[in-house]
Amino acid sequence: MAFLELDGTARELGPETTVGSGSQATWRVPAKDLAARHFTVHLEGDSGAKVVPASPQHIVIINGEPVPPTGTVVKRGDIISAGAAHFIFLAKESDKRPELPAPLGASFLVDAQNRRAYPLNRRVVQIGREIGCNIVLKDTSVSRFHADIRAEGGQHVLYAMGSTGTKVGSEAVTRPRMLREGDEIRIGRATFTFTRGKVPPAMKVVELEEHADASFARRETVVYQRAITGSHETLAIEKSPIPMVLGVLVLLVGLIAVFTVR
Repeated sequence: MAFLELDGTARELGPETTVGSGSQATWRVPAKDLAARHFTVHLEGDSGAKVVPASPQHIVIINGEPVPPTGTVVKRGDIISAGAAHFIFLAKESDKRPELPAPLGASFLVDAQNRRAYPLNRRVVQIGREIGCNIVLKDTSVSRFHADIRAEGGQHVLYAMGSTGTKVGSEAVTRPRMLREGDEIRIGRATFTFTRGKVPPAMKVVELEEHADASFARRETVVYQRAITGSHETLAIEKSPIPMVLGVLVLLVGLIAVFTVR
């Protein structure tokens, strides 16, 4: 017999218990930012269990460490964090409860080259070329919505979505990655350092709303013989002269044929 406790309520676990926000979850937990099927607890013996994420895209953290896709063994008193929820694994209801993680403190993405620090003070911080992003990068090699940094499981987690890729150090990010102090995030030509606590000296803390610039939301695309440049405000089309010249030639050939017949 084993239990999971959430917000002071303990629930007895079956041999296999799936936790999530959807109707197919064994334990449905709403309003905690969980996926429909977020993770499964497999009981092993009398007092142990294994926690397995339902998908490599679902982040689960045990005692501050991310759970790999293959799962991690948990023991009594371990804290399982996912979304905005912190579960406590109990071998029996009378087990001593550990202290839950403190709320996330101040964290920043530091752009040392431009001497700027961006506060990660939202549940989701979007990074990309689109003017609707919280951090807008003036770089046409960056996707419109390139990456998200989300507050999950008491940590900050990086999600890469851009077509040109996102790296932490020299390693490409192919699935959600929990950020650690000092991690260097590379997006296009920009490099950010993740840090908790105080901003390094000589850095300006920049509010996320200050970076809307329509001119950098445009990206030229060539389609056949037309060059199209689009943004939220304008749509300009430059037509190639080739079709017009061909039309004039066809008209001249037709006129020559008519006069020749006459």
